[in-house]
Amino acid sequence: MRHEAFRESAGRMYDNIPAAFRRGISGVTVERAAKGHPTLPGIWTLGECVTDQWPDATGGIADTRSEIVLYYGSFEKLAVGDRRFDWEAELWETMLHELLHHREAAADEESLDVFDWAVDQNFRRHAGIDFDPLFHRFLPADEQGHVRLEGETFIDVRLGRSDRLATFRWRGGEWTVRVPLEASLLWSRVRNLAGGRTWVIAERRQPVWRLLSRRGPMELWEMDRRALPVPPA
Repeated sequence: MRHEAFRESAGRMYDNIPAAFRRGISGVTVERAAKGHPTLPGIWTLGECVTDQWPDATGGIADTRSEIVLYYGSFEKLAVGDRRFDWEAELWETMLHELLHHREAAADEESLDVFDWAVDQNFRRHAGIDFDPLFHRFLPADEQGHVRLEGETFIDVRLGRSDRLATFRWRGGEWTVRVPLEASLLWSRVRNLAGGRTWVIAERRQPVWRLLSRRGPMELWEMDRRALPVPPA
């Protein structure tokens, strides 16, 4: 898609959004240049919600004004060599994403910012870059305590000091994976559940003296494990 057609599509999509949802947004700006992610190599920023807030007399938020900025060059980078790249779908998804950022800013919420941060941490994990190994705890979990992100499932388990098994719920039953006693924080890919896209993150409770004497983050262990069902009582 050429730059001019991109600008026209962006303007048409913005105009089709109901006015009530566009309240507080000054408009959409299309930048021709590409914009790289500030910390992740090889990742392109498709859009941003540039927001200013003015406080009221009580210190709360009186008014929130935003501008949606789209980076045509970033879309162009993603489209190179990809015949299936859907310009319209990607543009619409980016527009709605930035619109949600504005609405959260106006409501003094940050759940979408947290979600974006978690996606970045998950990308860093896959890329072999240092990441926050507890990022999944900042995302909402389902009734079984499972967190789902980008096709993967993350299951949080807290262990006692001498526990060798991490027990978790999966589809109505209980399962376990073995955890080395030396591991204080283990990321275990469960090979035999959901095609290996399930992770058990087991953190072992530490004595107070060790927490006080520890310098830096806990050592992270990463292993593949096979989960075993717990027999019915």
